[in-house]
Amino acid sequence: MNVRQIEAFRLVVLRGSMTAAAEELGTSQPGISRLIAELEASTGLQLFARNGGRIQITEAGVAFYRDVERSFVGLDMLEQSAREIRTMAGGRLRVVAAPLFALNFLPAIVEQFVQRHPQVFVSLEMRSEATMQRWVSSGHYDVGIGSVEPEAYALTSEDLYRLPLLCVLPTTHRLAGRTRIMASDLRNERLILPSYADEPRAPIDRILRAAGVDQVPAIETPYAALIVSMASRGLGIGLTNGLATMDGNPESVVFLPFEPVMYARGYILHTRLSTPKPLVQEFIGLVRASLQAAIDHLPRAHRA
Repeated sequence: MNVRQIEAFRLVVLRGSMTAAAEELGTSQPGISRLIAELEASTGLQLFARNGGRIQITEAGVAFYRDVERSFVGLDMLEQSAREIRTMAGGRLRVVAAPLFALNFLPAIVEQFVQRHPQVFVSLEMRSEATMQRWVSSGHYDVGIGSVEPEAYALTSEDLYRLPLLCVLPTTHRLAGRTRIMASDLRNERLILPSYADEPRAPIDRILRAAGVDQVPAIETPYAALIVSMASRGLGIGLTNGLATMDGNPESVVFLPFEPVMYARGYILHTRLSTPKPLVQEFIGLVRASLQAAIDHLPRAHRA
């Protein structure tokens, strides 16, 4: 197995034919066919089924392609890193964050940071918690901002906030006039809950079961903004992070304290492989200040 064979295989899958792959590689169709045959021989897999002059990828080919594509994504990231290193003048900062932070807080924080350091190259990505932890632990990104405490040895975390979970429900809902929502109030209600990718979900399930709330959630999602959006459309009552209140329109949803009290947490993630650079530490300071200012503006019942 060699790189040329893998490249030919990937292009055949992406372009849909050996002829198109040959054109992109600047070779002949028989040359691509030979490379694919050699790859199948070396792997012991039938990657394509032949039907006359047409080919179709097999199940084994699909499974193999997934791993091939992951490898090429890694190479693309290395090429991007090399370009950044060549072009950056004052350093670089690579941040990856969960959507709640990436959408609501980080644009303004990046603006402050860039004003202070106009020559620094900034890369900001929004990813799932699992992808974020993988990227930070590998050192590909300098810092991660998320809501799940990591367990991987290569990662270390700092507490960022602790806020009570809130109920979010449509303003037209029969419970919207309450001052707080008890767990037992949710019996037979349509629920919109965090998915199991979120840290609070397991304790939520335990508390709801103890209160006799045993219905299956109508909707699950790991994204607080989606919980708020779907509640605003009357799809159910959600439980979400108090920071998500900034995603809600007060004309369509209300946020109420939930009892018994449960907390959502935020974390700053680093790799153990290196010490955070001064630029990273400065950025984290901006994150903490911005987040604290947002929390200070929340109603007291939403941050107790």
